[in-house]
Amino acid sequence: MGRRTSCIMVAGVCGLLVGPRGAWGESQQSAAPSPKAVEAIKLLESPDPFQRQLGFLRLEALREPSTVETIKKYVDSRDEEMGAYSLRALAAIGGVDAIPTLLEKLKTDRQPMVRRAALLGLEPFQAADLRILPAFIKALRDQSVEVRISAVDVVSRIDDPRAREAIFTRNQRERDRDVRRVLAMAMKRIGK
Repeated sequence: MGRRTSCIMVAGVCGLLVGPRGAWGESQQSAAPSPKAVEAIKLLESPDPFQRQLGFLRLEALREPSTVETIKKYVDSRDEEMGAYSLRALAAIGGVDAIPTLLEKLKTDRQPMVRRAALLGLEPFQAADLRILPAFIKALRDQSVEVRISAVDVVSRIDDPRAREAIFTRNQRERDRDVRRVLAMAMKRIGK
């Protein structure tokens, strides 16, 4: 039938992640966006940054697979906020199908806000793709303090010896005061 679902444990609760061909089935994917989704898509063209953010948040909340292609148009936006918000919405709606795009943005995008959004968008899928943990570990060395802080938080919650070792190594090498504060909490979390 073409269904693609994954069960991800978040805070002890199994959440169902549904890709574009997920629980709605093939016919829903090709269906036109609902009136609420059309209204949210119109907000993406607003000159007001708040309205654009609101549009992405509404699309994310609606989780309509028919909006994925529209959201993808903004992934490469030169506007840092548009790129970040689009990745967040893409991760929420696209599910595991969004992983390649998120990994690419984490690896190559020049804008820290976009790399951070990709990192956070990938977090729920860590167990679904073997490429994600190495990408998270590499993000511990990102040039942006904000990305490193987020990476420390994400990696320190992964129950894997490679993740614990990466946090320990980053703790020895990190020089930024703000990142070191987050690392101190992470070290307590992993018991080192």
